[in-house]
Amino acid sequence: MNAGNLLLAAVLLSAAPADSSVDAELARAVGYLEAGQPARAVEVIRSVLPRRDTAAVRNLLGDALEAAGDLLAAEDEFQKAAHQDASEENLFDWGNSLLQLRAYAPATDVLVEAVKRFPRSARLHVGLGIARYSRGQFEDAIRAFCAAADLEPGDERPYLFLGEMYGVSAELSPEVTKRLARFVERQPGHALGHFFYAMSLWKGATGGAAPPEVQVHLKRAIALDPRLAKAHFQLGVLYGDEGRYPEAISALEEAVRLEPSMAQAHYRLGQAYRRTGREDLAAKALEAFERLQPH
Repeated sequence: MNAGNLLLAAVLLSAAPADSSVDAELARAVGYLEAGQPARAVEVIRSVLPRRDTAAVRNLLGDALEAAGDLLAAEDEFQKAAHQDASEENLFDWGNSLLQLRAYAPATDVLVEAVKRFPRSARLHVGLGIARYSRGQFEDAIRAFCAAADLEPGDERPYLFLGEMYGVSAELSPEVTKRLARFVERQPGHALGHFFYAMSLWKGATGGAAPPEVQVHLKRAIALDPRLAKAHFQLGVLYGDEGRYPEAISALEEAVRLEPSMAQAHYRLGQAYRRTGREDLAAKALEAFERLQPH
C-alpha cells in the first residue's frame, strides 16, 4: 500500500458514522495531494469538515496546508487534531509544525508533554532535542537525542544531531562519544559518522593531544567521502598540531579547494606555509582569510 493509500485508510478508519460521499471527497483530496495540487486538496477537505470534523480529517487538512506553504494555518489544524485525539502522530505533527515556524518555546511545551505520554517514541525525542537545542538548552537537547538513539539505534538522525554537539557539554561528552561509537560500529560506511566520532574523541581527550583513533576515523571519513572538506580541514589541523607541516599543507590545500569559503582553513594553511618558509604562499593564504572575515 502506497503512502497516499495509507493516509486515506487512516482517515477513513477514523470516521464515524460512515458516509460514502464524504469518503469519496477525502479520496479525491488525497489524490490531489499525491498529484502535487495541495490548494485543491485544501478546498475539498474544508468542504468536508461540516460533515466530518474528526482529528484525522483535521490532520489531513494540516498536511495539505503545509504542502501549500501556509504553515500558520497548518499549525492551527494540527493543534485542533491533537486536541481532539492526543495520539502520538497528532502530537508529533503539531510539535513539528511549531518547529517549522521556529516557535521553539511552544514546541518544547508540546513535545515535553508528548514524550510523557509516549516515552518510547524516538521521533518525539528527536523533535524535543531540536526544540531544546534551538533554545540554547544544550544538555537537555543531548539527553533527548541520546534517548532517541537508544530507542532506535538504526536511525541516523539522533546521531548526526549529537555529532554536531560534540563540544557543548563536558559533563555529557562521554555519553555523546558512546553513542557515536555505536553508530560507526553499526554503520561503518557512514562518512559523517566517522567524522563526528573522531571529533568527539578529540574533544574528550585529556591533555589536548589527539588520541591515535582520531586520525584513523578522520582518514576513514575522507576515504568514504573524499569531498568532505571539514574532514580534510581537521586532519590538517591535527597534522599541524603534531608539527607534520607538509602533511598539514596537503590536507589544508584540499580543504580550501573543496570549500574556498572556509576561512579557518586558509588561516591554518597560511600558518603551515610560514612554518615551512613559503612566505609568498603564506601571504596569499592569509589574504584570503582576511577577505573572508565579516565586515
